[in-house]
Amino acid sequence: MARGLQTSTPADVRAIFGRNLRVLCGGESSISDLCRRIGINRTQFNRYLGGEAFPRPDILQRICAYFEVDARILLEPIESIRADWRLRAALTLRNIAMPPEARPFDHYLMPDGIYRFWRKSFSHPGKYVTGLWRVHTYDNVKMLKSFDLYPQPVRRGTRRFARKVPYSGVFMQHFDGVSLLCSTGSENVLSFTFFEYGLSGSTRFYNGVSILTRRQMQGAARLSNIVLERFSGDCSDLIRLARQIGIGDGATVPEAARRALQRLPDET
Repeated sequence: MARGLQTSTPADVRAIFGRNLRVLCGGESSISDLCRRIGINRTQFNRYLGGEAFPRPDILQRICAYFEVDARILLEPIESIRADWRLRAALTLRNIAMPPEARPFDHYLMPDGIYRFWRKSFSHPGKYVTGLWRVHTYDNVKMLKSFDLYPQPVRRGTRRFARKVPYSGVFMQHFDGVSLLCSTGSENVLSFTFFEYGLSGSTRFYNGVSILTRRQMQGAARLSNIVLERFSGDCSDLIRLARQIGIGDGATVPEAARRALQRLPDET
């Protein structure tokens, strides 16, 4: 055993679990009623409370689901678990956006790969943003990775962009389209997008609308239409598209996409 490695005995773990369970039960009116709601034998539950026994995995799952905690109640004081507000918020968001009864994503409707998008700029009126997304699936979860380029020249008079901000997102499927929740991480800015399947009869395109979570500012928008296109070219085509990303006058926006982007008036 490595020097300095601290281990807990089974008795220690039972004691931690029993204490945590007593704290969690502090707000219950009756232990008997609690046991009936969870479906646990009262005598066995008393053994958990006293630190005399461990629950079976299925019983532990019922306890965790009822109190909205995770299996760390076997190992860590409940105070430290409750202090991790990020995990609690993530679990709550998961249950809202992707409840257990939600059907798996139909990946054929949005295959993994590279996508190009166009939308009006939130910060530069009259300008268009062109970008590339990498859409991929992990454990049946449809996800996105990309980055924004901001028009800050490296040197005066150049067109090279100096600021690149990565962001990521998760897709959620609906019967008539998909939603996308994106975050820029440390900047705490979220965007919500809903895409319909198809545009002008083409299944290669997705027509949607995006909203940015920030306060209203003069000369800036928080709402814009967005058009997404599934990339189907080769490496040279991808390089050509990569050179077009950023903010511009929309010269590279296809006519069908431009018409779709114009359907939503600018926010004032």
